[in-house]
Amino acid sequence: MNSSYPTSSPTLAFTAAAADPASRLHWVGEQADAVEFSPDPNHLDRLAEMIRPFLAQHRFVRFHTRYFEHELGHADPALADLALEAHLRTLRAMVGLGEPVVTVHTGLDPNQPVQESRFVENLARLVAHGKDLGIVVCLENLRFGPSSEPANVLRWAERAGAMITLDVGHALGSEAARGGRCPAERFVDLFADRLFEVHIYGREDDQGHHPIEDIAPFRPLMAKLLQTECVWWTIELQRPEHALATRALLLDELDPAVPPSHLNPREAEPHPVFPIRSRFAVPGQNRLCSPLNL
Repeated sequence: MNSSYPTSSPTLAFTAAAADPASRLHWVGEQADAVEFSPDPNHLDRLAEMIRPFLAQHRFVRFHTRYFEHELGHADPALADLALEAHLRTLRAMVGLGEPVVTVHTGLDPNQPVQESRFVENLARLVAHGKDLGIVVCLENLRFGPSSEPANVLRWAERAGAMITLDVGHALGSEAARGGRCPAERFVDLFADRLFEVHIYGREDDQGHHPIEDIAPFRPLMAKLLQTECVWWTIELQRPEHALATRALLLDELDPAVPPSHLNPREAEPHPVFPIRSRFAVPGQNRLCSPLNL
């Protein structure tokens, strides 16, 4: 344990999805302290019945729209409108279910052409509707494409009023990090004032997500994360043994102080939504990576 870490630890969540078999959903309900749930945009009428068992077990729940078929910035305005409507329906379906936080994307399907201005416009509409409903909308960085460039993600989030979800595996695998121009821990500096959630695991490749096997390379990044106001880390691993092993490594490394989600669930209270801090609190701190000329 690094003694320079703060005295509080984040909530550590496991993933669940509408497409998961009943056995995995049951396992998540039994083993997770918190859940990041990916809905099915075609069956949002079933969202409440899928989330209520987690809530009945006193689990915290947030949401993650992995909607590969619904590109918010699609170059075809008709398809972009359909994508926006799918996301708006998701926000409405979320109301009253768990924590009012959702992570969204652009560029999930590289075969769908994206128009940047249309994406920012639709993201802003989604954020505005979220505010009306009391829901925080976060934008996630990806491993490839324009969404892998941290300066782009920050610019789009600022323009649309969105918060940011930092996917650590995507950051590690991005050209910016692999080329040495912007190491993954500098993503934290860049995103810090809007950082609302983290997705953490060892690495991502064409076979998917892999667990953390050695915590040592993650210590600098974790130290930076723990200096932010981000209170939610999702362990984004599908296989139970991988999720459990990675959580054990993280818990061994994190401060032993008991955070709200690791109390007896009946005693725990949801984390409050925190305000966006001034972007000028530490001048220049979050402008460390030179963007690519896109």
